[in-house]
Amino acid sequence: MSDNLELNAAKRQFDIYYAQTLLPKLQQLEQKRKKMLFRFYLISLFALGWFGYIISSLIISESSTHIPVGVNIIGCVAVLLTSLPMFLYYRQSKESLLPLLAGFFGKFDYTFRKQLSEETLSYSKIMKPYDEIKTDDCFEGTYDDIPVKISEYALYQKKYQRTNGQTRVVKHKTGGGILFSARMNKKFSGQTIVVKDRGWLNKLAHYKNLQRVGLESPEFEKAYEVYAEDQIEARYLLTTVMLEYMLKAKENHPNITFSFFNNEVLVNIETNKNLFECSSFFRTVLNKKRIEKSFLELYFLFGVIKTLRLNQKQVL
Repeated sequence: MSDNLELNAAKRQFDIYYAQTLLPKLQQLEQKRKKMLFRFYLISLFALGWFGYIISSLIISESSTHIPVGVNIIGCVAVLLTSLPMFLYYRQSKESLLPLLAGFFGKFDYTFRKQLSEETLSYSKIMKPYDEIKTDDCFEGTYDDIPVKISEYALYQKKYQRTNGQTRVVKHKTGGGILFSARMNKKFSGQTIVVKDRGWLNKLAHYKNLQRVGLESPEFEKAYEVYAEDQIEARYLLTTVMLEYMLKAKENHPNITFSFFNNEVLVNIETNKNLFECSSFFRTVLNKKRIEKSFLELYFLFGVIKTLRLNQKQVL
């Protein structure tokens, strides 16, 4: 009940923020979108005319050799230019809107596809195996006096396919989600990870330098498995209250895992959803529902800090 009251209060505050801060920027973006959309349709008409010319020439001559090389080049350029307004608007709208949207929660910088530290990801031990990781939307700033980084990511595995005697590499997307890291006021002497319980498959799990930690909470043991370098520190960290907070976090994010090391916690939220898509090239950007959807996505992400009480002076 208290969660609903907090969310409703946040929505009311966001309505004011939307009218005062976001709406003026949205109106500017809408004018830019209309101009780019006009260019898109203009170039598309040219490209369609070119395709019509090519097809009619092929029908008449039954050979592509009668088509001038210059026409082919111009047509290819036209096809490329057709998609350019969409990509430009997609990038510019995100770089304009998302920092403002995150600004409701605190002071944040937005970066498109910021590179992640693979050394940190590997050390965290909560990432699925991958050959390549790509990021999309990335935020970095401070929320409730806690330094925070949020990165939307996708994982890819490489496979080798042999066709006509030639081998080529094909990348397949194998997962994705949100990486959420927060710097805490306590430095850990060892590492503790909290991962999803996998039933009998837990016996096959092996994490270098980590041992399984048994906790006196049947409800928590059904949801999570804990592994740590220092069993005493892990139990000191994972108090009864903290276990309740983690179970609560799982309600909003079913596939959530945690890694505590050095002076930070890295939270991995696996999801197939494409988050923070608050604008569309072919629809008006003044659709408030899309903005509210991105607001709620950020609200529940930042809620992890409140849920785990990471902003308290004494976490452990």
